[in-house]
Amino acid sequence: MVAGIALGLTVWRATAPSGASCLTDVWSAQPAASEIPSGWVMAGTTFDTNRRTTQYVGPASSAGSGSPNVLATVTCFPDGAADAVARAEAAARSIGQLVSTKSDLSDGGFEATDTSGAIFLEFRRGAIVVDLAAANGATPTDIETVASGFDKALGGDGGAIATPAPSSSGAAASSAPAASGSPTGLTHDAPELEKLLPTQIAGVTLTVDSALGGTVLTSDAGGRAAIAALKAKGKVPNDLRYAEALDQTQTLQVSVVALSVNGLSAADTKAMLLDWFQLSGPGVTHAEVTLAGKTWTKYDLGDEGAINYFRTSGTAVIVITTADPALAAEAAAAMP
Repeated sequence: MVAGIALGLTVWRATAPSGASCLTDVWSAQPAASEIPSGWVMAGTTFDTNRRTTQYVGPASSAGSGSPNVLATVTCFPDGAADAVARAEAAARSIGQLVSTKSDLSDGGFEATDTSGAIFLEFRRGAIVVDLAAANGATPTDIETVASGFDKALGGDGGAIATPAPSSSGAAASSAPAASGSPTGLTHDAPELEKLLPTQIAGVTLTVDSALGGTVLTSDAGGRAAIAALKAKGKVPNDLRYAEALDQTQTLQVSVVALSVNGLSAADTKAMLLDWFQLSGPGVTHAEVTLAGKTWTKYDLGDEGAINYFRTSGTAVIVITTADPALAAEAAAAMP
């Protein structure tokens, strides 16, 4: 399989557009109507000496805030396309944007989010660079759908598209996505982590189960950031072990998870989790707090939603997620 992939890359590089053919492909690059978000339209296109710029617009918001949109610029780089993407990614990181690797599109790229919530995505296919900017409420799913359409228009397979995030009251949605299934979609792959979690909080019985990272890491920005962080440490998704304690009745707005990574210290695992939970970017505050006589680190996004409390135990990291400080204290007190 690896040999087949390598051969495919070699063939692409041998036939990748350059010069005049590169420009021809840029000017003709256009996703099929079925490959842009449902209900969206192409609002206009301009052509320059080496690029094409097109705006895609979605239905107007019922709140009267206008229409979500994605601006896509496709540029021909006869030389230096890879360097252009690498420099753009470095620049995004240098100004504090939350950046995750986007390796599923053609020759790769990155996705970045700034403090205002604006989303940017850039990827390369040979000598062609596609640069997208989402605005006015456009979601990661929207921008990735448009990116996928351009990738297919340029001969790629479209890559992966983030699943839309469920709406939340802000009460206690866990930052780490739970797998689907019954009762929580998990099994018991990490019993040693399950032993670190409470089975009851405030008299309510919790469901405790666990899984490997390949089950719980999704293709959204946080999941991709976690996978990239694992890869940087020479690890694969299934090196991550994940256990959770959840109230299936939803009486309590709280979740408690315990995580570890084979061969990593708790400090390295925590750094990966902060990327996964998207708590490592600008705008996040943290402070040491005491819960049930033990020190936890409180991470606050400042959006009046759920708060994450982190504590290490051996090589594991335990995280309580809730918007209620009193409930966080009860969860900490219920730990074995």
